[in-house]
Amino acid sequence: MAQQTVQLQKVQGAPRRRRTTFRQREAWLGWALMVPALVVVIGMVGYPFYEAIRISFTDRMIGRGPGNWVGLRNYIYILGWPDFGLMVIRTISFTVATTILKTIVGLILATSLNQHFWGRNVLRGLFMLPWILPTYIVVLVWRWIFDGQTGVLNQILISWGILDSGFPFLARTWSAIGLLIFVLTWKGYPFYALTFLAGMQSIPSDLYDAAKVDGAGRFARFRYVTLPGLKQVMGVVILLSTIWTMNSLEIPLLLTGGGPSYDTEVFPLLTYRLALVNFRLGEGAAVPILMLPIIAILVLAVASYMDREGAES
Repeated sequence: MAQQTVQLQKVQGAPRRRRTTFRQREAWLGWALMVPALVVVIGMVGYPFYEAIRISFTDRMIGRGPGNWVGLRNYIYILGWPDFGLMVIRTISFTVATTILKTIVGLILATSLNQHFWGRNVLRGLFMLPWILPTYIVVLVWRWIFDGQTGVLNQILISWGILDSGFPFLARTWSAIGLLIFVLTWKGYPFYALTFLAGMQSIPSDLYDAAKVDGAGRFARFRYVTLPGLKQVMGVVILLSTIWTMNSLEIPLLLTGGGPSYDTEVFPLLTYRLALVNFRLGEGAAVPILMLPIIAILVLAVASYMDREGAES
């Protein structure tokens, strides 16, 4: 009897093993599935980002070793650049103008392609070509079209009697700025149109039927049904396109090269010149780090707008 009592006390006094709940198992599974992606992000994004910040505080040059620590000297040099303020304004202006144009063209095209007519699928494929084609080839073709001597545009305008001789479109400030915005818009509008079209097709048709019953016309249905249904999609598209446009290098480099007289130079071009043309990696790395707060403000603004819209809906 005494032995049974002792054994009973041991059993009662032994700590109970906690059972893992379903939520805990689900959380552990989520972390296990996320670890590979986290490793890839740290390896392919986190480490290069850390290296860019570290190099921006050194005088590292290509072919001359790791460089020496110089503190904020590179940032002071870039901020003291004669046209740095104009370059920032120019970059933001190009980004805003291009984003607005791509949004308008994308909405018009998506609304048109959302209608039912013969050959719609063929047109959807054709309008996607600017986004699919290689940027390098496309920009060189546009540069040939706008060439001041042998360009197709000049030949057409001369044959129509609008011009007496070739006009150097890419050698004049305002025409170069306008054509750069045009090519940036032309290259990026298919992404807007495709995404907006997918968003429009997810809007329930009952909403349009109800609007028709209430007497709403095409414009009213677009304003009060289509646009509210595309708010979150538009937020994501504008956010991504703003980042891509602000960091675009190929189109400005191949089309205008920053000219004429650096009037179309944006911060990716300045980074390219400093880091890859002049081999000054430290100063080249400091330029995108200085532009990072502007991009972060844009990202936070769009993200907060999307959160607010999501909470309201």
